[in-house]
Amino acid sequence: MKKLVSVVLALVMIFALTATVVAETNPSPTPKEHYNIVVEYDPSDGSLGTADGDKKTVEVDAVGEDGEVKLTAVEKGNGEFVKWTIEGDYEIISGSLTDPVLVIKPKSDIHAIAYFTQPGSTPDSPSKPSNPDEGKSSPKTGDPLWIVLGLSVLALGLGAVAVKKIKA
Repeated sequence: MKKLVSVVLALVMIFALTATVVAETNPSPTPKEHYNIVVEYDPSDGSLGTADGDKKTVEVDAVGEDGEVKLTAVEKGNGEFVKWTIEGDYEIISGSLTDPVLVIKPKSDIHAIAYFTQPGSTPDSPSKPSNPDEGKSSPKTGDPLWIVLGLSVLALGLGAVAVKKIKA
């Protein structure tokens, strides 16, 4: 009986330590102080138009900072502005995605692209945007908790089988 209690106690301790390690390797995200704003245009050579934002970063929850970004697309030569595509979480303050001037309030990092075309045509397949983002964020890592819990239950089951074999 002492062996059974010892094995069960050891397995419970292993489970508890594993759960603690998982909690430490998956820290909760802390809010950012700034959101990065990347504005590009397509075609990337700027032959039909260019685009820019009035800010490259927006301070989050700062006193006196409205957090709004004005995006401006400027047609060039015979280029016509078509639309904006924006990746990230944001709120439109004024304008729309089809207006060359758009004011947004970012709620995360923003990657905006202004699309231009020649008169009478539509952009079938956008070319590579100018100065693409090199990906400064890292992917989420760490094992999901359900994997650790599943392995712990498996270890408890194997421990119970081993105890039964020892008794037999």
